[in-house]
Amino acid sequence: MNRILALWATPRSTSTAFEWAMGNRGDMTCFHEPYNEAFHYGEDRRNHRYFIADPALQATPGLTITSVYRKLTALARSERVFVKDFAYSILHMANDEFLHAHTHTFLIRDPRKMLTSMHSRWPDITLAEIGFEDLHTLFRRVVDREGGAPVVLDSDELLENPANGMQAYCAAVGIPFIAEALSWENGQDESRNPTWNSDEHGFHDSLKANKGLAKQQRNYPTLASPDMIRLFEASKPHYDALFSQRLRID
Repeated sequence: MNRILALWATPRSTSTAFEWAMGNRGDMTCFHEPYNEAFHYGEDRRNHRYFIADPALQATPGLTITSVYRKLTALARSERVFVKDFAYSILHMANDEFLHAHTHTFLIRDPRKMLTSMHSRWPDITLAEIGFEDLHTLFRRVVDREGGAPVVLDSDELLENPANGMQAYCAAVGIPFIAEALSWENGQDESRNPTWNSDEHGFHDSLKANKGLAKQQRNYPTLASPDMIRLFEASKPHYDALFSQRLRID
């Protein structure tokens, strides 16, 4: 069985743009947050945000976090599989079997930028939903099991030099670098990769207007409330620890 190539991230970390670039390669099947879908909508969901907002919502029949794992590992027996997801969705099941089934890589982003971007959509976001602590915990589990640090990319550094960043990533995980995969047409043709979930919450609106993995010009507001400052201060040490282990991009 091929190991599933996994990119673990936090929300609002440029991870979907990275995923689009991987999908454009044409040599692997890519999945957009399949564990997180089960985490929020499955029969064994561990977050009830959407069900509280809509009491009429029904769990997706047959969807569980375990069923996602079984589907992906079965597919990986015959295909190359790439998954972009959040560590908080799977940390509870990250035992030796799960860890062995994936090649673990990490994408981080300055929590100040991540928070101000996410807070505009989820003003009641919780520390657990931000996910830096779980991301750091998963990283340490991988280090303990494999005896060395897995690949960590910083979003800002990647976007400053996407070609070099992706080339370094590909070399580190042992796949060929395909420069053409970093560009796409506005809106992206999702029919090229039907495993992408629909963006029903509008998180990818700005991405859909872009033409590739590239630096974005945005003005980020300050951390305007005591609650946001608390979330930032709790997340920053985990970001700093991961940043110190990042893959350097020339």
